Amino acid sequence: MAAKSSDSKVYRYNLALPKELFDELKEAADERGMSVVETLRKFIKLGLLALETQDKPGSALIIREGDTERQIMML
Repeated sequence: MAAKSSDSKVYRYNLALPKELFDELKEAADERGMSVVETLRKFIKLGLLALETQDKPGSALIIREGDTERQIMML
C-alpha cells in the first residue's frame, strides 16, 4: 500500500448504527481479521462501484455463488 503524502486529507464522519447491524459488521470484520473501520471502507468502495455500475446502461453487478447468480440492484 502506498504511503500517504503530507497533502492527503482524512475526513471523519460520525456514524450511528443499530446494535444488531453493528454486531453483524463486527462479526464480519473479526472473521476476516480486519477492523470495523477497514470493513466499512471496503463496503463503501463496493457500494460506490455498485452505484457506478447502475448508472451505465447495459451494465450489471453480479454475485455468483456456485451455479447461482444474483444481480445487485441499488434502490
